[in-house]
Amino acid sequence: MTTAEDAALLSEVAATTEKPAPRKRGPKVDVELTRQRRSDIVREAARLFDQVGYHGVNMEMIAEAAGLKKPTLYHYIASKEEILFNIQEIYLIRLREKISARVEAGMDTLAILRGVYEDIFRQLHDSPGTVRSFFEHQRELGPEFEARIRKERNAYNAEVVRVISEGMDKGVINRADVRLTALCFFGVTNWAYQWYRPGRDPVPEALADQCFDIFARGMLTSPGDSQ
Repeated sequence: MTTAEDAALLSEVAATTEKPAPRKRGPKVDVELTRQRRSDIVREAARLFDQVGYHGVNMEMIAEAAGLKKPTLYHYIASKEEILFNIQEIYLIRLREKISARVEAGMDTLAILRGVYEDIFRQLHDSPGTVRSFFEHQRELGPEFEARIRKERNAYNAEVVRVISEGMDKGVINRADVRLTALCFFGVTNWAYQWYRPGRDPVPEALADQCFDIFARGMLTSPGDSQ
């Protein structure tokens, strides 16, 4: 289930690719209701993609899950590809907002990087279908949508690389290849959607602490540690 914060973001992102609201006789269609319908569609599609897989889901299934008739669904969304694009954009926008807020707040390097882990685990906990759709179905997007997602992804990755690089300049992080360090850093979370299970694994905040500690300290004991 998505949080109220994510539901609001769903509405905002949906508006960027929004088709005109369906024409009805009588009063003007409520724009907010239209956006809410679109966010409901995207949320239910993400849940279905997680349960059945992207290729196993069709528009009729999405319409039923969203409580709509199939013809009505097309008033709000053009295609399954558009839904997938919205899901992936939501994921990246949320991550970029979170890291930008920490940077602007002047948090220290390690707190910012630990926060990246918490953000990803939180989305995985609250909306697993969104995360799975991002990692497993990037290649399903056509050239236009793929280019827009690639731009968002590159911008987010560049921000993380910048934080790591500044940490190296400050002497907080060991000097190494910045790109390789960032790839290893993301390696901790990029496969988490395959193994993370709420209830079995720690809550996102605790899991972020544990995983970041393993990454930051490494596996080897220091000479002064007891064996």
